[in-house]
Amino acid sequence: MASEEKFKRRWVKKWEPHRHCLVCGLATAPDKEFCSSNCESEYLGWKNKQKNKNRNTWICMIGMIVVVIVVMILLPRLLG
Repeated sequence: MASEEKFKRRWVKKWEPHRHCLVCGLATAPDKEFCSSNCESEYLGWKNKQKNKNRNTWICMIGMIVVVIVVMILLPRLLG
C-alpha cells in the first residue's frame, strides 16, 4: 500500500493544474496564457494580421455585392 500512495503523490505532483502556452505549447501556470512576453507579442501580432485579413475580406465581399447590384441596375438600361 505504501508504494501505491507514493505513486499517487508523484502523479499528482507531475500533473498539477496547468495550462499550455497558446503559441509554443509549453506548460504554464493556470492563470497565464503565455509562457513569455515573446510568445505574447507573437500572438498579438498574429491576431492583428487575422483581424486585417477579415476586414479586407469583408471589404471585398461588400464591394462585389455593390458591383453586382450596379450591373443589375445598369444592364437593362444599356440593353434596352
